[in-house]
Amino acid sequence: MALHDDKPRIIAALTGIPGLARALPAWPGDGTAFPCIVVSEAANKPADHRDDRERVTELEYYVRVFANGAAEQSQIASAADDIMQGLGYSRTMAWEDDSAQARQKVMRYRTYL
Repeated sequence: MALHDDKPRIIAALTGIPGLARALPAWPGDGTAFPCIVVSEAANKPADHRDDRERVTELEYYVRVFANGAAEQSQIASAADDIMQGLGYSRTMAWEDDSAQARQKVMRYRTYL
């Protein structure tokens, strides 16, 4: 089984969220408009082997929502969660970081292929 990369499909789906400035495959640089989403791979590993071959792959992705305020963050994160579940992913955790000027909501999702 080939190494899977679902990031392009995830980014394309998240790009349609109303009010979202951008969905990115890497950390936003200075001057990136908010709200934005960053998608990064958290895990890509064999989940099952049969006949000396990988038969099932576990994929995990972080979806990070950067926003200027709590209401904006909540709305974008909720829409992102609906989209990720529609793509067949299950949320395994979520947490917020409001220690900087921009708020960040971090969610991790898992699926098996």
